[in-house]
Amino acid sequence: MQVVLDDYTQGAVLATELANTSPTVWVVAGDRLTDIEAVQSLLDDNDVRSSAPTGTHDLEQVRALRDRLRDILDAPAPAELITLTHDALSVVPHRIELTEIDGEWRWQAATEKDCSLADELTVLTGYALLGTVRALGIERFRACASPTCNGVFVDVSRGGRRRYCMPGLCGNRINVANHRQRRRSPGEA
Repeated sequence: MQVVLDDYTQGAVLATELANTSPTVWVVAGDRLTDIEAVQSLLDDNDVRSSAPTGTHDLEQVRALRDRLRDILDAPAPAELITLTHDALSVVPHRIELTEIDGEWRWQAATEKDCSLADELTVLTGYALLGTVRALGIERFRACASPTCNGVFVDVSRGGRRRYCMPGLCGNRINVANHRQRRRSPGEA
């Protein structure tokens, strides 16, 4: 896999979505990575071109990466976030190269051919998280604002005002609750 280092958005979104498949986020529904098809669906939904997951070993490694990403996204200080990310990247065989892409010279990270799916995703998400810190700042790493959610996210939106890990789910729940509260008559409690 080759990851262009100045394009952090895709990897940061994948890190968010992967971290939020955890049963710690989906307390009632449980683990969202139940099988290898769920992993492939996550990759397809995020337009990630990587080695196809092949079995239980890939599933377990991706789940382990998910837990590591959650630790990174939960890091209380920038130095810890960066150290945890460097630690994750340090165990994956890869190299940084200057490559011509569409007539422009760009830095990219390339994994070795025999790397696992989890290794490829570590490189993609690791450099994306570091790129996000560099380009947008540490304040873009947040916990979900929904009081009923344990999710985390990296806000790569243009305005940087995102509040929910899954706006279509968490944000919608809050909006519906607020709407119902406004519609109640003043005498109801």
